[in-house]
Amino acid sequence: VIPPPVIHIESYSEDSISFSLKMTTNIKVSGYVVNIYWTFDTHRQEKRTLIIEGEKSIQKVANLTAHTPYEISAWAKTELGDSPLSFVHVVTSGTRPASPSLKAKAINQTAVECSWTGPKNVVYGIFYATSFLELYRSPHNTTTASHNITVIVQRDEQYLFLV
Repeated sequence: VIPPPVIHIESYSEDSISFSLKMTTNIKVSGYVVNIYWTFDTHRQEKRTLIIEGEKSIQKVANLTAHTPYEISAWAKTELGDSPLSFVHVVTSGTRPASPSLKAKAINQTAVECSWTGPKNVVYGIFYATSFLELYRSPHNTTTASHNITVIVQRDEQYLFLV
């Protein structure tokens, strides 16, 4: 039986998490697959996947959001097959940034100008869809470091926007 890997949180800060991965077995490990999950604005679950080569590993994941719960899951790729999943949860330190205040204005039938307030020197994600279900499951999205963007949409549709 292949055991799940051990995920140990080494440290965390406002914008990063460091963790180690190891196996408690003599089975040869060729690497790990790690998923980091978090929820965006209670509507959208986000995921970042890391493919890690080798047996033992310490990883640092940066560019995270302060005071946000993250779930890290991992499994090992071994000579006998894939291991079961293991999970850990961690909340980054600091104060979560205030939600931006979004304004969306139609320019014409296929373009919407989105603008918002918020801190500078961060990356914003803009999510949009024609229903709450689509906004939750598979929204259109783009990112920008500025405080405005023009989004191209389908004509004769109403859209919901999040930033």
